[in-house]
Amino acid sequence: MEVMKNSKRTQIVSFHIPNALLDALDQLVQIGVFNNRSEAIRTALSRLVLEYASAFKDRRRGMMISFG
Repeated sequence: MEVMKNSKRTQIVSFHIPNALLDALDQLVQIGVFNNRSEAIRTALSRLVLEYASAFKDRRRGMMISFG
């Protein structure tokens, strides 16, 4: 099995977001709930995936979901 030596732990993802949602995200960062936008988005996505994990439970049998 070939292992990629220069693989990254994270990927850059670009997407469109409504201004009101971005403003709310920035407010969470400003008041110190999150250190930055990336942390807030990673947390939200992790929670979303965990919330819907049972929907694809059979597909991921034997796999472990881990967020670092």
